[in-house]
Amino acid sequence: MIKLLLKLTLLIFTSVFSLQAQEKERKVLKGRIVSDSTDVENVTVMNKTTGLAVMTDFDGKFSIRAREKDTLLFKAVSFVSKVYIVTESDFWVEEFEIRLHYKINELNEVVVTPYSLTGDLKEDTKRIKVYAPDLSGIDYATLVFSDDKYSPVKNEALPSTFSPLSGVNFLALFNMLLPNAKKKDTRAERMERGRRRELLSHSFYDLLLSRYSQNFIVQNFKIPQNEINLFVAFAQPDNEKMFHLMKPENEIQLIEYLIKKSEEYKRNKTEEKATNTEYEKK
Repeated sequence: MIKLLLKLTLLIFTSVFSLQAQEKERKVLKGRIVSDSTDVENVTVMNKTTGLAVMTDFDGKFSIRAREKDTLLFKAVSFVSKVYIVTESDFWVEEFEIRLHYKINELNEVVVTPYSLTGDLKEDTKRIKVYAPDLSGIDYATLVFSDDKYSPVKNEALPSTFSPLSGVNFLALFNMLLPNAKKKDTRAERMERGRRRELLSHSFYDLLLSRYSQNFIVQNFKIPQNEINLFVAFAQPDNEKMFHLMKPENEIQLIEYLIKKSEEYKRNKTEEKATNTEYEKK
């Protein structure tokens, strides 16, 4: 009996020491996302081997614990997801780099061809009907033509002695002489518009599930997994609010919004169930 206890104790200590040794083997891997796009912030970097995940900063930099042969997953709404197997040489450089390709949504090419054309120019020119009006017998000297863009402009409402400077567009002249007077878009404003276009090209469901897992929604908002689609549809905000909530700096507001909507969703379900029960009793 004593020998058995000694063996079990030795086995436990050996297992604990082995786990600690494996954990110590993982080192901090510092990296950076490289892409043609300037928006490399909030890219999810997940070590699928350990389940640990981090987010990149404004410059696309990240730090994560890993070791050789660990599997890293890089995922973001704007980029094509990428899986990478860590090698020992990745720890030798000061900053490990991984290139992601920007996701481009392209429409399929559509070719429109008139039903009456074959594509053969010689054949089609023979089939096109040309109307040639009979212009014989027209006295062109008696024709009166309306003014065109080359005709001089006459303002009958002004006297002939009126100063030509009165017709000067001083606003256009001011803008021409002082081009710096016009407000120029800053780099931040251009990036903000680009982020807005990119974000609104995706559904609220895709954006939410790219940030939070289904398990996170189930545990934190108490929504059954089979009702996540219904809940997200119920919580769908308008475009302006969605763009505001999905900004990284508004993470707390997004959580508060989802908590409020989850309470409304569950309250509506309870009321609906009570109504159905009352109706069945009748």
